Amino acid sequence: MRRLAGRASWSAGAVLLLAGGLAAQAPAGNPLRNAYFGELHVHTNWSLDAYRNGNFEGPEVAYRFGRGEPVAGPDGGAQVRLRVPLDFMAITDHDVWLGQLQLCDDVNGPVYDTPTCRDLRQIRVSGPSRDTLSPRPQWSTLTSWRFGIPLPEVCGGRGAGPHNRCYEQAGHMWQEIQRHADAFYEPGRFTTFVAYEWSGMPPGAGHMHRNVIFRGEQIPEWGGSAIEMQHLPERLWEWFEAACTGACQVLSIPHNTNWSQGVAFAPRNTDGTPFTPEGLARRAAAEPLVEIFQIKGNSECYAGLGTADEECNFELYHPACPPDQEPSWERDEGCAFAADYVRNAWKSGLAVEAEHGVNPFKYGVIAATDDHSSRPGAADEPEYVARMGIRPPANAANPGGLAGVWAETNTREAIFDALKRRESFGTSGPRIRVRFFGGWDYADDLHAGRDMVEEAYRTGVPMGGDLPPPLGSGGPRFVVWTTKDAGSANLQKVQIIKGWTDGAETHERVYDVACADGLTPDPETRRCADNGAAVDLSDCSYSDGVGAAELATTWTDPDFDPAQRAFYYARVLENPTCRWSTHRALARGMPVSEPSTIKERAWSSPIWYTPAGR
Repeated sequence: MRRLAGRASWSAGAVLLLAGGLAAQAPAGNPLRNAYFGELHVHTNWSLDAYRNGNFEGPEVAYRFGRGEPVAGPDGGAQVRLRVPLDFMAITDHDVWLGQLQLCDDVNGPVYDTPTCRDLRQIRVSGPSRDTLSPRPQWSTLTSWRFGIPLPEVCGGRGAGPHNRCYEQAGHMWQEIQRHADAFYEPGRFTTFVAYEWSGMPPGAGHMHRNVIFRGEQIPEWGGSAIEMQHLPERLWEWFEAACTGACQVLSIPHNTNWSQGVAFAPRNTDGTPFTPEGLARRAAAEPLVEIFQIKGNSECYAGLGTADEECNFELYHPACPPDQEPSWERDEGCAFAADYVRNAWKSGLAVEAEHGVNPFKYGVIAATDDHSSRPGAADEPEYVARMGIRPPANAANPGGLAGVWAETNTREAIFDALKRRESFGTSGPRIRVRFFGGWDYADDLHAGRDMVEEAYRTGVPMGGDLPPPLGSGGPRFVVWTTKDAGSANLQKVQIIKGWTDGAETHERVYDVACADGLTPDPETRRCADNGAAVDLSDCSYSDGVGAAELATTWTDPDFDPAQRAFYYARVLENPTCRWSTHRALARGMPVSEPSTIKERAWSSPIWYTPAGR
């Protein structure tokens, strides 16, 4: 058994502050691309839900923590720091409350003495509510945060214009967001993006939230929040098309689709109207990525909702909805639908493309934390502390994950371009690296060659790409390579998941393609035998003599049909380790609850195949 090692020490240098432009140039890039890990979903005290639950720290603290500096713990206690600094990050504070706290803190402003603002400032004195869904009585004026409604005493009118103080203040805060991101950007070392969270959530509906990420310094003026856009993502994509022109580039990343009430990936627009070719093209251009995992659960798949995959029973948050319940924009049942999950979206996207000529669900993947305590990237199980001041049940929240990209160098341009082309992957927290390529004539042992990456690029496509038309009569070949996080458990196996449509229905299949410990997949079940890895629940030590530090293989689809649209992606599984709830129970001398262990993992973005002429 192996015991968990302590945190590595790291000292960040001084940030390169800007004095009239970015002060440093990035080093020359690697044409075969490097793996970089980051966080594209974190909140500071500029988000009302974070502030309301005890986070009084702003963007500066979040950036300092992300680049590896020690900062005070979320409860004001002992200092904490990341085990390994992030390579890139974006602060994504909620747009629907942007500026409201600042209006309330302005002693010379017109709303400083309103009951709402007094209640907000009282939070600093009396402390946060322990339950984000049940505010203390004296804070009843703040319950509107749940629905994305502006605080009326603070904002005045609604809509865009000077009659709406919140809209006007948000425009000023948008400039501050850009100033902070630029001040902490160190090309070649630490990349920061100008970003925010578009927090669409109509009363009674599921989450339609998106993280909006801009590429460079060409940023449009503030275009309004989800409130001004009637909580419709279609309005957001229209704004991108109208306002982000010329050198401006932007993408939006849906997240928490497992909370969408069946709306996120339904085969219609988010307001229930039919798809149109123009709308689908706009959506596909705006959203090349989806967040597959974060603190509020797994959005990859759910066993029993469109799949029988046993590994989909991973960090599920909501129970499945009753079989006869229909998805609805107007319902908030707190349960899960098949149309909430990314794998089902990938499958239904094939059918939508066959009908309309555009696949709106052609997503690459990332993962994130959705941290609300200004602690980006804090995804290690042993150090997990509850976000937003809540005390979740052991079967609900988790520490979240990380985004990974393969990029030439650590700059805004290179990392954004990797995200845009979907050469990205997500992990459930560990820094597992995974590469995934597809082609037609890869050698059987390409994964073992020293020129694997160069040859895979030369004769095929990386994750996020489209296979070219078939060469010959054989099936497509895929190369997958992955390495473990040096601070986590060994790898257990690699799987390739295939989805396809035969014209009438969609299907999926899971193949184990690389097994640790000399095991091989069973030809009938397509699964590796268990390698015997175990966890000692008395101290969270785990098996160190089994598993692998690296796994790689070249695999051919044995069931390929050239007439069928399909996608393929890789999933990497670690040996089991203790879940955060077990670490906490042992530290407090409390009984261990189930689930007690976790198989950490990584997901690649898919590779798609489309029949010629289709």
